Amino acid sequence: MVKNKVIVIGGIPGVGKTSIAGHLARQLDIDIMLSTDYLREFLRNAAEGRRTQEVFSTSVYDAWKNFGERTRENILRGYRAQGKLISRGINAVIERAHRDGEGLIIETLYFIPDQLPALTIPGTVPLYIQVSDPQRHSQMLLERARYTHPGQPGDRLAAQADAYRFMAEDSLQGCASHGIRVFDNLDYNRTRDEITAFVRQSIQPRTLGSANKP
Repeated sequence: MVKNKVIVIGGIPGVGKTSIAGHLARQLDIDIMLSTDYLREFLRNAAEGRRTQEVFSTSVYDAWKNFGERTRENILRGYRAQGKLISRGINAVIERAHRDGEGLIIETLYFIPDQLPALTIPGTVPLYIQVSDPQRHSQMLLERARYTHPGQPGDRLAAQADAYRFMAEDSLQGCASHGIRVFDNLDYNRTRDEITAFVRQSIQPRTLGSANKP
């Protein structure tokens, strides 16, 4: 039995994070799932201090407004400013889960590896999901209201596709730099099974006998 199973799933909205996180929770008998959407709401409403309140005064795709004009650079500055605060929470939650020996799945838009040193803690499995086909991604955004997010109309998020694409590019660069596995979810069932197999292999403890095999 694997004591610590901490899985961190990154990706922009509409790539299948929630559905795959739920599948992994059932397959691996993990009771605790955390979406950083809720962590962001907590920080937004509990924030004290002018700078923190400014950072969370808008949705992530509008966070550029704190830095000037709507450019790629400012969109990423806003994203990373929110991510810096949320990453503190993610790191602390991962450390707590390992300390307590609890299984945990975190799904997050704020997948910024250089802000997340806890991803390297043994027993933590980070992975990133993308959808490389823009048309397929738009379709998935519209479908998410029917399956996993009934209160979030996909057309509102689809209108911010360019901002989310910039965020995904930033995360993908971080994944490449840190050797984090990326899955392209063009076929949900196949991707779900590939991720499940990858996670199982990653958390499977190696026995002395298997370690000595050539």
